[in-house]
Amino acid sequence: MDHSYRYHSRPGSLWLSLLALVGLILLAAQLWEIMPGFVMLVFIPALLVSIAQLVMTPVYGLFMSDRSWRIEAGKEARELEVDKIAYLRLQERGPRPRTFVVLSDGSEVEMPQVALPDPLVLIREATNRGVPVRHA
Repeated sequence: MDHSYRYHSRPGSLWLSLLALVGLILLAAQLWEIMPGFVMLVFIPALLVSIAQLVMTPVYGLFMSDRSWRIEAGKEARELEVDKIAYLRLQERGPRPRTFVVLSDGSEVEMPQVALPDPLVLIREATNRGVPVRHA
């Protein structure tokens, strides 16, 4: 039986972006009677930029199964086999906490902070899969 854990996040607020888009549409509808040419000149590029920001916002995430981990960092995704993971290193020193997956060959893969769940959840899920956790 394969136990898996998924965590996905998106920077920014989707609801706030949608609210701003609706406000932009309502503003254009109100100004249409006064100056339609100006509204079209300003509104269409603003609308296209707003929609592009909603669609192109990267999704970050972490998928952990008993066989592999998948770290998604926007357009980049990295698949790591659990057999090749030596340990998970958490570093809380400095201005921002950092998390690394250390592989058996000694190389390190830094996990993006946006793609990480709560540290206690991450520790629990890693140890459930037999990956030791070290604190630096």
